[in-house]
Amino acid sequence: MVEVYYYIPKEEVENAVECGLKLSEYFDKEVIIENTKMKCISALLNPKDDMEKYRSEGLRCVKLELPSEYCFVADKYLYEVGLNRPEVMKLYLDSIVPIKDYTFGLYRLPECLVTSTVISEHISLLNKRLDSPVLFDNSEELYINNAVENLKEDYPNINDIMLYYFYHYLENKGKLEKIEDEGSEVVVFLDKKTGKNFLAKKPDIWV
Repeated sequence: MVEVYYYIPKEEVENAVECGLKLSEYFDKEVIIENTKMKCISALLNPKDDMEKYRSEGLRCVKLELPSEYCFVADKYLYEVGLNRPEVMKLYLDSIVPIKDYTFGLYRLPECLVTSTVISEHISLLNKRLDSPVLFDNSEELYINNAVENLKEDYPNINDIMLYYFYHYLENKGKLEKIEDEGSEVVVFLDKKTGKNFLAKKPDIWV
């Protein structure tokens, strides 16, 4: 069994917990999975993967405990872009994997495609304080951390590189002034409004 999360209007929660979620009523997309077009309920691997819904007063999060064979994971960002770009929609469809084969942090915004009706015994209202803890704060944070760690294998100074180009971006926006000396590897970025200064090393990669 796997645990995934789904947001429901608060007025529907009692009925969902007592009667379940019918796939025919709650599906929100139809996609090709394993060469078959399937109706899917789009759930989350982490309740904080949609902070707007997480904070909503009109929605409640329920936890779904499901057999893994009815759950697939795909990259939701690819789906959103793919609605207007067919070549990206193909990438979305190619991203669909059985949940048992998914590695956390692989997709920036993973969604769990539930392909079956969820019976009431497998639905419970999430208690944000007392429920079973999730292993990471949200999927995007995990994805970004993993991406940076992977870059460190080829670019050990990637943090310095990103810091420099971020300050350089702020300089181009007129928010910082850059002060550098040709003989020094360190560049000073000055915020004249606050008097604060920020230091960054000159990158050995220029873009």
